[in-house]
Amino acid sequence: MTNLFRAAKVNGKLVAKCIETGAIAPADLIRDIQIKNAFKDNAVLAVDPATGRVTRLAGSIFSDKQKQSSSKMSFMQVVQERDPAVMFSNLERLTKMVGKGIQPSLLVTGGAGLGKTFLVKQTLSDIGLKESHGFVHFKGRATAAGLYLTLFQHSDSVIVLDDCDSVFKDDDAVNILKAALDSYDTRRISYLSSKSLKDEDGNYVPRSFEFRGKIIFISNIPQSGLDDAIKSRSFVADISMNTKQMFQRIEQLLPEMESSIPMSAKQQALEVMKNLHAKFDGVEINLRSFIKASRICAMGFDNPEAMVAEQIIPA
Repeated sequence: MTNLFRAAKVNGKLVAKCIETGAIAPADLIRDIQIKNAFKDNAVLAVDPATGRVTRLAGSIFSDKQKQSSSKMSFMQVVQERDPAVMFSNLERLTKMVGKGIQPSLLVTGGAGLGKTFLVKQTLSDIGLKESHGFVHFKGRATAAGLYLTLFQHSDSVIVLDDCDSVFKDDDAVNILKAALDSYDTRRISYLSSKSLKDEDGNYVPRSFEFRGKIIFISNIPQSGLDDAIKSRSFVADISMNTKQMFQRIEQLLPEMESSIPMSAKQQALEVMKNLHAKFDGVEINLRSFIKASRICAMGFDNPEAMVAEQIIPA
């Protein structure tokens, strides 16, 4: 019988995992470039045990066949029908657990423009943590050395790493995070190199220290693309939403968003976005695109739909 494998990250390394057993394929069974391409394209690798030949199957096709042959319900069916209000309520609760020290880390994923960062920072503020005094927020690229320095300087704080996706692609950074997020009573992080690290003031940083803080990751990378070791040490909150759920989320937030804009203009903006989605492919449906649309509709232009289209449909 043909063996089927999916590409996955384990301890920072890209490997092929057997879909049926979860076992990692031997190093000589599937070439690294085949695994890399399968990971990029979300493809399934089929290995003929008789000949050792490796062929690619579309991941979507395999998923459809798996659904048809399985008597169990796919959890994706549940995910695609979740109420966005419940999703964000759960995210708020998980954030509070990290902020209060019950859990050392939280991994928040989902597309851009969903309000993930706003809710996390607002929740931390609501439980009495002030930015720069209780929690810190970093956004953008991070190296392993920069990560180590950040964890050292804020070793007692909640650290929000927002779109710092480069740390997931660096084996050294992943190993630092694994030490920071371990479930041991004492979490000791080390950075051993021939050249000692210095902080911004030129002071030498210790080669190891005890980390007592917490980390919240916010990323647009899908859960499947993140390191298994980080996921296993963290609470996870996937805020990915389909178009139906995204429109539902906008409707739920309509009274709160853009408070200076009349409700009639916001309702018109939502209707314009729905009309554009029905007519065109690639319409960006998220909170940021809604804010653009509502501001345009509030100005009372004769043809707001055309103007909104220019803003939320990529060229």
